[in-house]
Amino acid sequence: MTRNAVKKHLPLLLAAVGAFLITLVPLLRLHVYDQVLKAPLEQQSVTRSTAESATYLDPSTMKMVAGPLVQTRWLIGDVLAGTAERAVWGESVSLTTAEDQRLDYHERRLAFDRRSGAIVNCCGEYLDEDTRVKQTGQAFRWPFQAERRDYQLFDLRLRRPVSVTFDGVEMVGEVETYRYVQRTPRQLVPGHEAPLPRGLLGLKGKGYVGVARYAEIRRTFWVEPVSGQPIRTEDQVTETLSTADGSARLTGLNAVFRTSAGDVLTALDTAAFYRRWILLVDTVAPVGGGLVGGGCVVAAIWLARRRSPAAQDQEQVPGDQLAEAR
Repeated sequence: MTRNAVKKHLPLLLAAVGAFLITLVPLLRLHVYDQVLKAPLEQQSVTRSTAESATYLDPSTMKMVAGPLVQTRWLIGDVLAGTAERAVWGESVSLTTAEDQRLDYHERRLAFDRRSGAIVNCCGEYLDEDTRVKQTGQAFRWPFQAERRDYQLFDLRLRRPVSVTFDGVEMVGEVETYRYVQRTPRQLVPGHEAPLPRGLLGLKGKGYVGVARYAEIRRTFWVEPVSGQPIRTEDQVTETLSTADGSARLTGLNAVFRTSAGDVLTALDTAAFYRRWILLVDTVAPVGGGLVGGGCVVAAIWLARRRSPAAQDQEQVPGDQLAEAR
């Protein structure tokens, strides 16, 4: 293509590029944003929270013990069961001593909306092998663009949804997070009735007596609001073992679990990844595309006017001929 041909078609090319970029702006905001910013279908992660100085009932010796406890959480995604709108993950939570003796364990499977994080009842959900439990509320994350309001969160220990209250803004490292707090007064923990020696509870006589487990929970979440990613948690739990008539009680667990420093850094990296995508898709690309596209259209109009038929005719007439024509 000759230089003159390039000049001739340049306005049309600029106009086409400008129109494409301007058309791309609403596409990024309305379609690409929704398609890209979702929780992943594939998930494989392990996180740990540690209570450095917990007191608990050792089931092997039936004595109260003081020492560290570790709460380990596994998340595994079922890619084939997921769709464009929902993800299906399995979760296992194990409470162990420093010597790896298991004190408690919960396992569940559920589906949740990939944008809002809200539980969807489908896809073979269960909790501790019980398929009758209907889980509701938030599951593993908050929504993208989390708000300064209360949410419902499903509690594994209590087997029901509980309220988490927005409690303020706090920096974790250099990242602004929203702090949400679950304040649950003493509640019965379903499915944990068990016999204990009467002497352990301070009761007269020999043999065993049935007790139920009750839990009092204060759980704090620090959530990066743009991505909805929980960054860290602090879980204060007090469990008491009580007879049916309430005449005898024993503290079975008193601990404060905190997310490990390494897992906090990993969560911050995940949140940063989503924040970069949101900034690119929601702001940088639309604004940049709009400015460049508008500039291309303006340039195309300006070049087209310069090369209008009248201007071209004047350029083709020699200066002396113009003078004679006058």
